[in-house]
Amino acid sequence: MQRWVYEQGWTSLHDAQERAIGPVLAGERDVIIAAATAAGKTEAAFLPICSSLATGADGTAPADGGVDVLYVSPLKALINDQYERLELVCERGGVPVHRWHGDVASSAKQKVVRDPRGVLLITPESLEALFVNRGSEVGRILASLRYVVIDELHSFIGAPRGAQLQSLLTRVEVAIRRRPPRVGLSATLSDMEVASSFLRPTDPDGVLVIASSADGQEIKLQIRGYRATAPDASRAEAAAAEAADQAMDLERTLDGDRIAIADHLFQAMRGSDNLVFANSRRDVELYAALLARLSERKRVPNEFWPHHGSLAKDVREVVESQLQDPNRPVTAVCTSTLELGIDIGSVTSVAQVGSPPSVAALRQRLGRSGRREEPSILRIYVSEPALDARASPVDQLRCDLVQSIAMVQLLLDRWLEPPDDAGLNLSTLVQQTLSLIAQHGGASPAEAHRVLCGPGPFEQVDGYMYTRLLRALAAADLITQASDGTLLHGSVGERCVNHYSFYAAFKTPEEWRLIADGRTLGTMPVDQAITIGGLMLFAGRRWRITAVDPSARVIELAAAAGGVPPVFRGTGAAVSDRVRSEMVAVYESPDTPAYVDATGLALLADARDSWRRLGLSDDAVLEWGTDTLLLPWVGDATLTTIALALRTVGLDADTEGPAVMVRGVEPDAVLAGLRALSEGGCTPGVELARMVENRELDKWDWALDADLSAEAYAARSLNPERAWSTLRGVVSDRDAVGAPLTRP
Repeated sequence: MQRWVYEQGWTSLHDAQERAIGPVLAGERDVIIAAATAAGKTEAAFLPICSSLATGADGTAPADGGVDVLYVSPLKALINDQYERLELVCERGGVPVHRWHGDVASSAKQKVVRDPRGVLLITPESLEALFVNRGSEVGRILASLRYVVIDELHSFIGAPRGAQLQSLLTRVEVAIRRRPPRVGLSATLSDMEVASSFLRPTDPDGVLVIASSADGQEIKLQIRGYRATAPDASRAEAAAAEAADQAMDLERTLDGDRIAIADHLFQAMRGSDNLVFANSRRDVELYAALLARLSERKRVPNEFWPHHGSLAKDVREVVESQLQDPNRPVTAVCTSTLELGIDIGSVTSVAQVGSPPSVAALRQRLGRSGRREEPSILRIYVSEPALDARASPVDQLRCDLVQSIAMVQLLLDRWLEPPDDAGLNLSTLVQQTLSLIAQHGGASPAEAHRVLCGPGPFEQVDGYMYTRLLRALAAADLITQASDGTLLHGSVGERCVNHYSFYAAFKTPEEWRLIADGRTLGTMPVDQAITIGGLMLFAGRRWRITAVDPSARVIELAAAAGGVPPVFRGTGAAVSDRVRSEMVAVYESPDTPAYVDATGLALLADARDSWRRLGLSDDAVLEWGTDTLLLPWVGDATLTTIALALRTVGLDADTEGPAVMVRGVEPDAVLAGLRALSEGGCTPGVELARMVENRELDKWDWALDADLSAEAYAARSLNPERAWSTLRGVVSDRDAVGAPLTRP
């Protein structure tokens, strides 16, 4: 291993690599290695691991062999990259490296089964498949296991996939009757206590955290603001051209700000390797098309290509291979598909079109640029709508721009969102129960609860709740019970487990069909809480929800009266309490951020003028026409809880961006409702969750009965304690202000 380091021409090790040698080499405790992208986390783990393996077993492994290291990655593409990288490191110590995922030939997998040795690179889904299809052999295949390495640790925490991985690692230890040390690798960790608890739920205090102190990379960043302008062609002209089967240039049908953003991307990024992140697949395709058309018009080779999850694997791989080619400049316009650590070589810069999904995502994306001692370059492009006399206060506050500035400020302050609270994880527990039955050909309820519901992702599920869950699974014919009490697969369970889609714990976002007066308006993914009688925005209009069919993913709508809805769309990702409070700091600060361009600063000045004019420093309740807006500046989970709570006291409330819109009532009525709620005590989240029609957030939620479904939704998506604290604060502040104010 020393010679390998010498041959790389390294004159020193990175901070994290230096500090990881002793504890990883000893192999006696769990370790987290947290360091910036390209800081050598893989080598920090595997140089000492390979050294340990090359010097012989530690005396605990049986003579007939088995895999020595289990490396778990969230992405097949990342496994392919690390396979080539680790082969170079491990061959010096005579340690074989294998990969196992859906694209690996069955002959290669059979080789591992016949002669399990060395390092096995695998996804959680393939590890799940190993338990389901080779349950009796898991103990033999992993008999010599000495290390478990989890790459991109942050991507698993707080997610169904993370709960699945935690459960699988527990089952690995049950199968081999030992507890090999775990090594977690990540560039984006906000809370080391949470990360330690995830890595080793039974002993988080025993996890050694190695956080690199060498993260002082230079950052060059700019937020560019744009004012939306109407397309050259009106909707009527575009419709007439389509009816006449006449082609119309794409650029004529798009808002002017989109054209301007594409022009700047072309000028700034042509001739180098870059990543452009957009918040939807539609925007990815749109900007990739605009940039390709610019290349065509300027008679230069196209360097701009789309990359997202709906594209075929071979199409994505072409873009990835082009990014790795040092002789060919390529810019990938992508969703989060290129956010994680796939090795795409040195990227000159990163762009974000629209407000970032989160500070953590922004940090991860920024880390993709600036390798080889170069600065990281980040450009954020934010459009704000044109305003008129009817503009919503949400649009007047320029929320996209202010949220982007707030996230950059938090990034510079080295703050990241804590992982999402995964709640009860009942969906993943359904999957793990079915998997455990498949592994052993059956299981007793008590044994299943003991193996699955110890410290870890399902520790909140006591024996009584697990019994309720088993009854729900039996009602759905996922399981049945033999006369001796053994749990077996039911007919539906048998079909599910034998389908390739079973191995994934996460659910791909599904499109809902929107229907009005028997006519399909279109489809869209829905992440807001849907309630009968509530409102939703689509195609620039407000619609009232009249019926919901969760199983068919259909929402029936009727045109709703009311003011013009806000143009503000957000990112679709849940915004945290801290980001919203930082937005307040941006509104109230006199500072002009140096990284915001002239148009952005003018928009920021507009936003601050609106903030002062609307009196939002002193009061969160705002009268707007016949409606009332509640702007408490809290995270989305708290905001959704407040909206549901107001419905329990007869108010027609829905979330709308950072606000709760209460329709058809004046501020006094809203305050009366808030006061009644605060005096009545905190309503349990499960009662509020029963009002939500689309509670199936995770893959197996369909199998839960109504009570378990409400409990799971409340634990994952609502925050009653924070909501009641907030509404009490709103009442207190309004009492201090005095009489309701009518503001424009």
